[in-house]
Amino acid sequence: MTQPSYFTHGPTLAYRTYGHGPVPVLAFHGFGRTGADFHILEGPLGDLCTIHAFDLHFHGQSPGYPHRADEPFTPQELATFFAAFADELGHDKVTLLGYSLGGRFVLNLLQQLPHRFDRAFLVAPDGLRTRPWYRGLAASKLGRWAYKRFVEHPGRIHLLIDGLRATRLMNERMHRFLKGQTDSRAKRQLVHDVWLSYRLIEPDLARVAANARQYGIPVHLVFGTFDSVIKPAYGSALQQHAPETISHHELPFGHVLLTRELGEAMRPLVGGNAGR
Repeated sequence: MTQPSYFTHGPTLAYRTYGHGPVPVLAFHGFGRTGADFHILEGPLGDLCTIHAFDLHFHGQSPGYPHRADEPFTPQELATFFAAFADELGHDKVTLLGYSLGGRFVLNLLQQLPHRFDRAFLVAPDGLRTRPWYRGLAASKLGRWAYKRFVEHPGRIHLLIDGLRATRLMNERMHRFLKGQTDSRAKRQLVHDVWLSYRLIEPDLARVAANARQYGIPVHLVFGTFDSVIKPAYGSALQQHAPETISHHELPFGHVLLTRELGEAMRPLVGGNAGR
């Protein structure tokens, strides 16, 4: 298994590097996962891309920053970190690849520093729908107290989730997903730490699309046809603002999309002259 390297610019993140191609890629994984998930893409893309796959804060080999629940990361802070990483690589522009939670990072970077990126792949990305209930809870002291209480005492929330399923207000796949993400104290603590620490990362989709148009950045939305977590229809929230530069693709899978098939689908979209 590839051993992680570390980069520090304010905070520290671990990352792994896959492939040896001329296109530098910054890759961001999904909730509860690690950058090691991108190893699957080395086969189909390794001759075209050098993929730098980060372990996001609180995940994998990256350090945790518990105080960030009260002092959350800002959009500008994260953009500055990854711009510094691109500088360290010696590239004016890089390609972005974000899966699920990692898609929120990509959207934020496209909003904050569009001139540093030549293309972006958003794979079943989080961040396409606003979540006012989540934002409201995370922004208030009472809401943050409720998050902390959920870590220790999940019973009422699980009863609510079960009730929504029983009344068919939630489908079976979403029910399994939510229960599976919160069925242990460690997982609930991760939900608490990640949601509160990243609560300010709420991209403005109209601005993201405007930046993509202004800077000529191809943005490729990739969804699983059978995904009940991030549904393909969600892509219209972004694509409607700049359909000429934002494309929509689907693969015959559910939410688990980091597969060899994804790499093969990306291959003709990557190109070989980026990262100058």
